[in-house]
Amino acid sequence: MSAPVDLDTAAKVLREHPGVTAVAPLRGPDGRRILAVVPGLATAPVDLRDQLWDAVDPAELPDVLVVVDALPADAAALDTEGPGSHTFRRPSTPTEEDLAEIWAETLGRTRVAADDNFLDLGGDSMTAALLLDLTNERLETDLTLGDLLSAPSLAAVAALVDRARASS
Repeated sequence: MSAPVDLDTAAKVLREHPGVTAVAPLRGPDGRRILAVVPGLATAPVDLRDQLWDAVDPAELPDVLVVVDALPADAAALDTEGPGSHTFRRPSTPTEEDLAEIWAETLGRTRVAADDNFLDLGGDSMTAALLLDLTNERLETDLTLGDLLSAPSLAAVAALVDRARASS
Protein backbone atom coordinates (compact mmCIF):
# COMPACT_ATOMS: atom_id res chain seq x y z
CA MET A 1 0.00 0.00 0.00
CA SER A 2 1.59 3.31 -1.00
CA ALA A 3 1.30 6.12 1.51
CA PRO A 4 0.56 9.70 0.51
CA VAL A 5 3.80 11.61 1.05
CA ASP A 6 2.04 14.50 2.78
CA LEU A 7 1.00 12.30 5.74
CA ASP A 8 4.41 10.80 6.45
CA THR A 9 5.22 13.17 9.30
CA ALA A 10 1.83 12.69 10.97
CA ALA A 11 2.10 8.92 10.64
CA LYS A 12 5.61 8.98 12.12
CA VAL A 13 4.46 11.03 15.13
CA LEU A 14 1.69 8.55 15.90
CA ARG A 15 3.86 5.47 15.28
CA GLU A 16 6.13 6.76 18.06
CA HIS A 17 3.21 7.19 20.48
CA PRO A 18 3.19 4.42 23.12
CA GLY A 19 -0.59 4.11 22.86
CA VAL A 20 -0.61 3.26 19.14
CA THR A 21 -0.07 -0.19 17.67
CA ALA A 22 -0.38 0.61 13.94
CA VAL A 23 -0.85 3.56 11.56
CA ALA A 24 -1.71 3.74 7.85
CA PRO A 25 -1.83 6.95 5.80
CA LEU A 26 -4.48 6.61 3.09
CA ARG A 27 -6.16 8.73 0.44
CA GLY A 28 -9.94 8.58 0.41
CA PRO A 29 -11.93 8.18 -2.81
CA ASP A 30 -12.98 11.83 -2.39
CA GLY A 31 -9.34 12.95 -2.16
CA ARG A 32 -9.32 13.46 1.60
CA ARG A 33 -6.10 12.59 3.41
CA ILE A 34 -6.95 9.95 6.00
CA LEU A 35 -4.80 8.57 8.79
CA ALA A 36 -6.07 5.20 10.08
CA VAL A 37 -4.83 4.36 13.58
CA VAL A 38 -5.10 1.24 15.72
CA PRO A 39 -4.88 2.51 19.30
CA GLY A 40 -3.79 0.79 22.47
CA LEU A 41 -6.60 0.09 24.93
CA ALA A 42 -6.03 3.12 27.17
CA THR A 43 -5.56 5.71 24.43
CA ALA A 44 -8.48 8.04 23.66
CA PRO A 45 -8.81 8.89 19.96
CA VAL A 46 -9.24 12.60 20.67
CA ASP A 47 -5.94 12.56 22.58
CA LEU A 48 -4.19 11.15 19.51
CA ARG A 49 -5.75 13.90 17.42
CA ASP A 50 -4.61 16.51 19.93
CA GLN A 51 -1.05 15.13 19.91
CA LEU A 52 -0.93 15.46 16.14
CA TRP A 53 -2.37 18.95 16.30
CA ASP A 54 0.40 19.99 18.69
CA ALA A 55 3.29 18.22 16.93
CA VAL A 56 2.67 18.58 13.20
CA ASP A 57 2.59 21.58 10.90
CA PRO A 58 -1.03 22.34 9.90
CA ALA A 59 -0.27 21.54 6.24
CA GLU A 60 0.82 18.03 7.27
CA LEU A 61 -2.30 17.19 9.29
CA PRO A 62 -4.68 14.61 7.86
CA ASP A 63 -8.17 15.73 6.96
CA VAL A 64 -9.52 12.91 9.11
CA LEU A 65 -8.08 10.66 11.82
CA VAL A 66 -9.97 7.37 11.99
CA VAL A 67 -9.53 4.95 14.88
CA VAL A 68 -10.01 1.34 13.78
CA ASP A 69 -9.61 -2.15 15.23
CA ALA A 70 -7.46 -3.28 12.28
CA LEU A 71 -5.90 -1.44 9.37
CA PRO A 72 -7.92 -1.66 6.16
CA ALA A 73 -6.48 -2.46 2.75
CA ASP A 74 -7.74 0.89 1.45
CA ALA A 75 -9.72 3.93 2.58
CA ALA A 76 -12.96 2.75 0.96
CA ALA A 77 -13.52 0.42 3.94
CA LEU A 78 -13.37 3.24 6.51
CA ASP A 79 -16.25 5.08 8.16
CA THR A 80 -14.79 8.59 8.18
CA GLU A 81 -17.95 10.20 9.54
CA GLY A 82 -18.90 7.93 12.43
CA PRO A 83 -17.67 7.29 15.95
CA GLY A 84 -13.91 6.98 16.10
CA SER A 85 -13.31 9.58 13.41
CA HIS A 86 -11.91 12.99 14.21
CA THR A 87 -11.46 15.92 11.88
CA PHE A 88 -8.93 18.71 12.03
CA ARG A 89 -11.27 21.48 10.84
CA ARG A 90 -10.39 24.58 12.78
CA PRO A 91 -13.15 26.97 13.90
CA SER A 92 -13.74 29.34 10.99
CA THR A 93 -16.37 31.86 12.10
CA PRO A 94 -16.13 34.38 14.93
CA THR A 95 -18.78 32.48 16.90
CA GLU A 96 -17.00 29.14 16.38
CA GLU A 97 -13.73 30.74 17.52
CA ASP A 98 -15.38 32.21 20.64
CA LEU A 99 -17.02 28.88 21.48
CA ALA A 100 -13.80 26.95 20.86
CA GLU A 101 -12.04 29.17 23.39
CA ILE A 102 -14.80 28.59 25.97
CA TRP A 103 -14.90 24.84 25.33
CA ALA A 104 -11.10 24.53 25.57
CA GLU A 105 -11.10 26.48 28.83
CA THR A 106 -13.97 24.48 30.31
CA LEU A 107 -12.69 21.08 29.20
CA GLY A 108 -9.01 21.73 29.91
CA ARG A 109 -7.94 21.27 26.28
CA THR A 110 -5.37 23.14 24.25
CA ARG A 111 -7.80 23.57 21.35
CA VAL A 112 -11.13 22.34 20.06
CA ALA A 113 -12.04 21.54 16.44
CA ALA A 114 -15.17 22.87 14.78
CA ASP A 115 -16.58 19.36 14.41
CA ASP A 116 -15.86 18.24 17.98
CA ASN A 117 -18.70 16.97 20.15
CA PHE A 118 -18.85 18.17 23.76
CA LEU A 119 -19.48 14.68 25.14
CA ASP A 120 -16.70 13.10 23.04
CA LEU A 121 -14.26 15.58 24.58
CA GLY A 122 -15.11 14.37 28.07
CA GLY A 123 -17.92 16.78 28.84
CA ASP A 124 -20.36 15.80 31.58
CA SER A 125 -23.24 17.45 33.44
CA MET A 126 -20.95 19.49 35.69
CA THR A 127 -18.83 20.83 32.84
CA ALA A 128 -21.97 21.40 30.77
CA ALA A 129 -23.34 23.71 33.48
CA LEU A 130 -20.08 25.66 33.60
CA LEU A 131 -19.82 25.77 29.82
CA LEU A 132 -23.37 27.08 29.48
CA ASP A 133 -22.80 29.74 32.14
CA LEU A 134 -19.64 30.97 30.42
CA THR A 135 -21.20 30.82 26.96
CA ASN A 136 -24.36 32.65 27.97
CA GLU A 137 -22.38 35.30 29.84
CA ARG A 138 -19.67 35.92 27.25
CA LEU A 139 -21.76 35.57 24.10
CA GLU A 140 -24.95 37.05 25.59
CA THR A 141 -27.05 34.03 24.67
CA ASP A 142 -29.66 31.89 26.40
CA LEU A 143 -28.45 28.40 25.47
CA THR A 144 -29.89 25.51 27.44
CA LEU A 145 -28.58 22.05 28.23
CA GLY A 146 -31.00 20.74 25.61
CA ASP A 147 -29.44 23.01 23.00
CA LEU A 148 -25.96 21.77 23.86
CA LEU A 149 -26.95 18.11 23.80
CA SER A 150 -29.04 18.36 20.63
CA ALA A 151 -26.26 20.01 18.61
CA PRO A 152 -23.75 17.38 17.45
CA SER A 153 -20.72 19.68 17.25
CA LEU A 154 -19.20 22.99 18.22
CA ALA A 155 -20.09 24.25 14.72
CA ALA A 156 -23.73 23.26 15.26
CA VAL A 157 -23.82 25.08 18.62
CA ALA A 158 -22.30 28.13 16.90
CA ALA A 159 -25.05 27.97 14.27
CA LEU A 160 -27.66 27.95 17.07
CA VAL A 161 -26.05 31.02 18.62
CA ASP A 162 -25.89 32.82 15.27
CA ARG A 163 -29.55 32.02 14.50
CA ALA A 164 -30.64 33.25 17.93
CA ARG A 165 -28.68 36.48 17.47
CA ALA A 166 -30.17 37.02 14.00
CA SER A 167 -33.74 36.57 15.26
CA SER A 168 -33.40 38.98 18.19
